Amino acid sequence: KLDAAAGSKSAPDIFWMNVYMPKYVDGGVLLPLDDLIARDKVDMNQYVPATVKMNRFEGKTYGMPKGLDSVAVALNLELFEKYGVATPKEGWTWQDMRVLAAQLRDAIAKKGGDEYPIVMELDAQPSHFNFAYQTGGYVISDDFKKSGYNLPETTLAYQRVVDLMDDGLMAPYVVLSDTKGTDLFLSGKGAILFVGSWKSSVLENSSLGVNKKIRLITMPNQEAGNTSVLGGLGYVISAFTKDKEGAWDAVKFITGEVGNRIQAEEGIDIPALKKSQATYLANFKNINIDAFFKAAEHAVPFPAGPDLVLWIGIIGDRAAEIFGGKTTAAAGTAAIYKEMQAILNK
Repeated sequence: KLDAAAGSKSAPDIFWMNVYMPKYVDGGVLLPLDDLIARDKVDMNQYVPATVKMNRFEGKTYGMPKGLDSVAVALNLELFEKYGVATPKEGWTWQDMRVLAAQLRDAIAKKGGDEYPIVMELDAQPSHFNFAYQTGGYVISDDFKKSGYNLPETTLAYQRVVDLMDDGLMAPYVVLSDTKGTDLFLSGKGAILFVGSWKSSVLENSSLGVNKKIRLITMPNQEAGNTSVLGGLGYVISAFTKDKEGAWDAVKFITGEVGNRIQAEEGIDIPALKKSQATYLANFKNINIDAFFKAAEHAVPFPAGPDLVLWIGIIGDRAAEIFGGKTTAAAGTAAIYKEMQAILNK
């Protein structure tokens, strides 16, 4: 509907935009906001940095940050207690996770249990996109012109996921492709879950959450840290608006302190405005979601670009082949690079 409205120059004056923003900038649909921001002295430093970056394209700002989502790790304390394994601490590493998962695997086997040490949803945002940056690789360059799937560091990220499954440290692909990792975790079948902040309310209201048996922690560090890929929304203004000042006043209000406080009180999503995050945090009585805020502090925007819709499916299909054992991490990432770079070169 938005594409049709934009094509006929009848798009709403204001609408929210996600990672597909560059496509609409290229289509001449969005109004640059830099002059308005400068004129009204809007302090962009009050927002989480990655949300500011994701609302910019080719040196210009087209959106004002609204909300965000990041990725952290949830721990099922019941399973750690049941199998006598110590929980990890902030600052842990991928190797620390492997050691703990091996302890869980062996303890589960010894007691004849059927739980899994690690579970995750093998979609891009809650898992492998994060790992690509954590190992020192990347998905796409900042100028959206180069795929990072020819880098050995990116391949390593995918190989490490395969290794977790091959070593019995994570639920096998056949299980994870049939049942979401979050569902396994909440049903007591997983001890360690990589999870997005969009599942916060699900965790909060689960029986594990109500019983105070969920602890959130930032992701384990790899060679380049524990970077989270950050998703989120921004409010944009149509380039065809007949009331630029009115639209700008509305956007400033929605994304300002009052608008963010209202959204935070309603628990809609994590505010991009840093001073409003404490208000959002107060919605949660059973779990402490501070790990999601910490993850957002040094996050990178979700990999995107004008051609996102053309290559995102390629990565998803090839990643499924890698994790499903149909191809190796090296062959799979090489195939992604070849197909993705061909699109970017056009």
